Amino acid sequence: MGVNELAADVEKPKVVKSPFSRNYRLIVYNSAISRAGTSGFQLAILWIALLLTKSPVLAGLADGMSALPLMLSFVFGAIVDRLVSKRALAIVISTLRALSILALFVAISYSSLILEVLSIYFVAFVIGMSTDVLNSIRSSWTKQFMEESQYQSGVSLLQSITAVAEGAGYAISGLLILMGLQFAIYSFSLIFAVSMAPLFLIKGEKTQNTAREKDIKTSVSEGMKFIFGDSRMRAMVIIIMATNLTIGTVGIFVVYLVEVHFRLSAIYYTSMALSVTIGIIAGSILGAKAKGKVGHYSIGTIFPIALLIFAIGNLNSIYPDYAAILVIGILVGIVNVVVNTAVMRIVGQEMMGRISGAFNTFGISITFVSGAIGGALIQLLTMRGAFVLISVILGAVSFIPLFFRDYYNLMVEETGKVPNTIS
Repeated sequence: MGVNELAADVEKPKVVKSPFSRNYRLIVYNSAISRAGTSGFQLAILWIALLLTKSPVLAGLADGMSALPLMLSFVFGAIVDRLVSKRALAIVISTLRALSILALFVAISYSSLILEVLSIYFVAFVIGMSTDVLNSIRSSWTKQFMEESQYQSGVSLLQSITAVAEGAGYAISGLLILMGLQFAIYSFSLIFAVSMAPLFLIKGEKTQNTAREKDIKTSVSEGMKFIFGDSRMRAMVIIIMATNLTIGTVGIFVVYLVEVHFRLSAIYYTSMALSVTIGIIAGSILGAKAKGKVGHYSIGTIFPIALLIFAIGNLNSIYPDYAAILVIGILVGIVNVVVNTAVMRIVGQEMMGRISGAFNTFGISITFVSGAIGGALIQLLTMRGAFVLISVILGAVSFIPLFFRDYYNLMVEETGKVPNTIS
């Protein structure tokens, strides 16, 4: 070997190949940009609704409107499972989401409470629907483009990166509002438009799919039978419904805490949201190392969250709230990785869209009413009383896994046994 050849070998940089497929990396990129837009929008819509309507109930319902389409999420999931190619639907629905934001100009252009409320609710509804469909598509893709040995690390990676993006969305939301509502509207529309770019690059997704050979009614029925026939899935749905109903009220609590109680600007609210996101990032990373029973993590995270919510509502300064919210984020990040990994192990790809839709339909859609309930609780019990009530209810909810032993005993890590995967 000559000197030049030897030098070339020495100087040649080593390329570290990602353990994940190109398609999965594209899913992560799309999820990250999309999450930045949705998190920033969810913060902005609450602030704008409370600013324009002056009503915590109407503002809370505005937050809940984005969850209303999730009541049909199970049907959306069944449709997604039947598609040969999901990319076209993902692109169309992403385009609709980007354009719908512009309807907010109606809310800020006319001094009519009815028009303000209708336009805000319309945009929230469309954003919720489009995000729901995209989540079902990504769930199916995630199962398809990862090996089983990558599930836990892949879920951790996805949640960590999207949590970073979520924090970025929170951070820019307050700044965009300060720069003007019109500027904020254009910016959110642009973010959603940019999130479509990775979708055009996804290839090789067409696979044999027996779900498309069945009609929607049969597909939905099969998914329902699976969920209610499997005690582990029943437990997950019940826990998600209960926790989302209670924690979903806290969003309007925090807005009221910052905007009305402490009389601070939107920057404080967005920085609190950023704090919980930093915690979720840390928790998602820690979740990749989780081992043991799912039940241990479920109880060990939800009960402390209840205690921290109680503390937030009873502290006389906003600054200690940041620490409490940071810890809540860490606990949420850990339990999300644990539960999502368990789902990946027991659900086959043919069912992933429907299962993702089921969690949205039976769990996340409950936040449609939780925001309005939260606003009503503030008016009935005062802000502090509302915080106390919700923390007590969530504390009781944390012990639900004790009544579902199959769910409680689910293992996070691979056990070396043939996985009980149902498709």
